[in-house]
Amino acid sequence: MGIESLIPRLFKLNAIFTTSEAKDVGISKYYLNKLVNAGEVARFGTGRAGVQLWSNENLSNDDFLAIQLRYPKAVISGQTALTWWHLIDRQYTYLDLTVPRGYSVSNDFDKYIVTIHHVDSQYYPIGLTSVRTEEDSGSLNIYNPERALIDAFRFKTITEFDRNQAVRNYFQSDFCDSLKLSRYINQFPGLSDLQKITEVLSH
Repeated sequence: MGIESLIPRLFKLNAIFTTSEAKDVGISKYYLNKLVNAGEVARFGTGRAGVQLWSNENLSNDDFLAIQLRYPKAVISGQTALTWWHLIDRQYTYLDLTVPRGYSVSNDFDKYIVTIHHVDSQYYPIGLTSVRTEEDSGSLNIYNPERALIDAFRFKTITEFDRNQAVRNYFQSDFCDSLKLSRYINQFPGLSDLQKITEVLSH
């Protein structure tokens, strides 16, 4: 089988994929290595439990997806989620990830300073949703705008300026749902400041 005949099969895969996913479209590990040698595929590292990851686009810069594949329970949160939902006007200065308490995640990443937030199991699923990556190469776990606001007032790493900007932008956004936000606030302790602001802006 020639390399050229394998290229159409690569189009069936995400930008980052596993050996098993490649096998499902008829590309064995032997041919993956041949594609690497031909410059069509690149080794991307290892995922959870040592699963080999490959890059379908050897110049892919989808770091978020790589982290998600390596740590499936990691959720984009805090400042990073606020930026994703355009609630604050800034680039990522670090990457906030939330995981269930006891779930092990390394914070040693090349391009980001990563802050890991551990939460009890009853708080972990609140506001959890899924979005496509900017490269449309896979899905990412992220907290919805309401939970992102909650975390803005829970995480000490987020400045008061960013908190206030995020709240103002939220109430001016098309996805504003003050009832949902109030319901979330009642599920977390110590959010009296956010509760007061919400009561003012929602009237």
